[in-house]
Amino acid sequence: MRRALLGLLVVALLGPPCPASADGPPSFRRTTPRASLADVAGVLVIGVPSARAWGIESALRPLPGVDAVVVARISVSDPGVDEAFLRVAYYASATARTRQLAITDSASVPAGRERIVVVPLDPPPGAVAYRVRVLARTADGVTASEPDAIRAAVASAPSTSLSRLVP
Repeated sequence: MRRALLGLLVVALLGPPCPASADGPPSFRRTTPRASLADVAGVLVIGVPSARAWGIESALRPLPGVDAVVVARISVSDPGVDEAFLRVAYYASATARTRQLAITDSASVPAGRERIVVVPLDPPPGAVAYRVRVLARTADGVTASEPDAIRAAVASAPSTSLSRLVP
């Protein structure tokens, strides 16, 4: 019952992560030109090159005035991907690209799995904005993942709406 309730809540929270309108900029962009990114029915479809963690990132978002969490449903279909995860990075400016003050990573999602991951927004002193990333690392010896290796849907929500459903 608890899992079903969490699933319903996540479905309600995880609306399309990219705007439906073609005239607006996408909510996420690739972290490297060698990565792939597509929006398939409101789900981000991601492929990554090898080496360090690559993926997609959101624009800078102002920190909410209340406790909040970032929730993502991430699935990894390519056995060449070692792990995928959600990262929240905090910044001292909401308008300019500044150096990260801190980062928080979710639990990892291995190949062949789908998980709902949650990262509470817990900014360090001086942070006024955050950026959400969905990142992945390929397995040793793999030069690049399949273009559709990772699927992700991302949303933010007040933490009180999840407190009774997420351990």
